Amino acid sequence: MEFTPPIAERATDELVRIANYPDNWNPVAVEQAKQELISRNVSVDYQQKKTKIWNQFYNRKNEATSQRRAKESYSWLDVIFDLPEFLVGVLFDWSLKKDGYTKKHKQRKYILSALVLLIVVLYVWVQLYKKFNY
Repeated sequence: MEFTPPIAERATDELVRIANYPDNWNPVAVEQAKQELISRNVSVDYQQKKTKIWNQFYNRKNEATSQRRAKESYSWLDVIFDLPEFLVGVLFDWSLKKDGYTKKHKQRKYILSALVLLIVVLYVWVQLYKKFNY
């Protein structure tokens, strides 16, 4: 199987990445990368050091993303300028907490409670209006 650029022409660090993160790559590419690393005499120790550095970077990046998501919230600008998308998100996005949007999830609970309360108040008002004006 041919890849563009060919596996043998890639930089050593890219080969290390391909060989050590096989879930992200075609199995044939992984095997070719491993063979190329052997032919270049790249030590397992070097590969482990590289993957350790990359894993630390990915962990810090994921942690920063998680913290950003946890603090993200709805704003009044969302309501004013993008009401349909806001309503669809509030009414139908049930995975906010699972996806790490804890503040949005909390806001969503309050918004849904307020909407239910508004509907009940409007219903009672309409029923009272009908009762006293007919």
